[in-house]
Amino acid sequence: MNRLFSVVLALILLSSGCGVTDVLSFLDAQFRIENTSEFAICGIDISELGSLSVGQAATIASYWLQGQCPMDFNMGLGIKNPNTGESGLPKITITLTSLDYDLFMDTIEGEDEDTVQVADGLFSGEFGIGDDGTIAVLDLGISFDGFQVFELLGPAAVIDLALAVGGIEGNIRDEDHLGRLQMFAVPTIETPLGDMTWDEGFWVGLNWTDGS
Repeated sequence: MNRLFSVVLALILLSSGCGVTDVLSFLDAQFRIENTSEFAICGIDISELGSLSVGQAATIASYWLQGQCPMDFNMGLGIKNPNTGESGLPKITITLTSLDYDLFMDTIEGEDEDTVQVADGLFSGEFGIGDDGTIAVLDLGISFDGFQVFELLGPAAVIDLALAVGGIEGNIRDEDHLGRLQMFAVPTIETPLGDMTWDEGFWVGLNWTDGS
């Protein structure tokens, strides 16, 4: 987070009678991976599928033989603004203006994790997060060539992985971990008091985090 901004804001809030804990809470925005949708593998939309037909599996295998495995889906990033006025501090609306991220996918079942980086991206724009505690969901279009994952796991396991992430019965919060997602994020938000950037970045998973 921008150090000069944090110090100036902390002095303003402390001079108004806020405690140190209140100041730290005021500086927060919270993030988590919310959901996935519209998952396609090799052009096949699997978002309404629980399994693949023989023909669909053959299509994916043909891509694999050519050294390709295009995967596309939308990932919803949940963002929550805790500055709702309930703690006695002022309400503020914040705006996400930039998000530099790397995306990782868990490739094995069970308690252990085996994450593989599958994509990276940069969001640049204006995405508002209100001051009423409502979760705002930013849809990020994810596209990558999953052939690296194909080589690691083989066709059958990759199909299972894709269905675990994006199929009709898929659940990224499944206790067996298969298909879970993790993001390493460097966000910037705009506030009425100035811009804030988490310069060192932080991990975003399925539970809320403020980067601390």
